[in-house]
Order: sequence, then structure tokens, then C-alpha cells
Amino acid sequence: MTRYDSGLNRGVYPDAQLPIRYTLRTRVTLAQLNAGFTLLAAIAGFSYRLIEASFLAVGGAATTGTSVNLIGTRAAAPVQLCVVAIARLVQSVLLRTGTPFATAGAESITTLADGASFAALDVNTPITVITVGSAMTVMTNIDVVLDFAIDG
Repeated sequence: MTRYDSGLNRGVYPDAQLPIRYTLRTRVTLAQLNAGFTLLAAIAGFSYRLIEASFLAVGGAATTGTSVNLIGTRAAAPVQLCVVAIARLVQSVLLRTGTPFATAGAESITTLADGASFAALDVNTPITVITVGSAMTVMTNIDVVLDFAIDG
């Protein structure tokens, strides 16, 4: 239900119907990352929609593995919402979705084509982060910051 705001010449939604932007910041240990770690647990009857993500290596550069992947579920199948190559996980360097590297044409975090990383995920599913390839070493933690919405 909307109400009309004549001063702005537009319909305005009541606050309860507006999507809210949430932020999760968490430090994931290397052991948790290598095993796979649930950042956002499933919420019955709701789905997550990623808005933005950032990653920061703590305690050293990432080595040994191939990438750090942020995983959701869409159409009952896992989707790689973000893929961060370990070459970019250098200690204290903040990587964000859509931020370019110094190298022309490279992205700091690879996302799905045409904004698919930012579409709603399946209802009742979590968002997780995991190491791909061999278990990572050297880096002690990774800081993960997710901006997201919860859709009903």
C-alpha cells in the first residue's frame, strides 16, 4: 500500500515495506575459511540479496589456495557470488566488488555477469565463504564485510 506525497509528486511506501540495507562485518579465521564458514544463516521464509562485498587479508598474504569464494543458492544450485583470487589477497589491502586493480581490465573481485551476483537468492538458504583449491596458509584471518537486504 502506498500513500501519495503531493509535495514530491510521488507515491511513498510505508517504512515497513521498504527494503533495509544490513551490514555484516566478521573476521573469519583461516581454519574456518578452509572448512567453509556460514556468514549468514538461512532465515525461514526469507531470501538474501547481496548489495556489496569486501574482503581484507589479515596477518599475511593468502597463499596455496586458488581463491576465496562467496557462495549462495539460486534455483536450488550453488552460485559463486564473488570470487577473490589469492593473488589479490595481500595483507591489509581492502578489496571491494567493482573496484578495479591497478592493472587495466582486471577486477578486484569477480562477480557474475550482468549483475547476477546482486539478484535475490533462494528462500531458506545461507551465504557462505570458503577456500577453493588447496587449503590456504600464511594469512591468519580474513575480514568479510557484506552489505545485503533480506527479501520476503
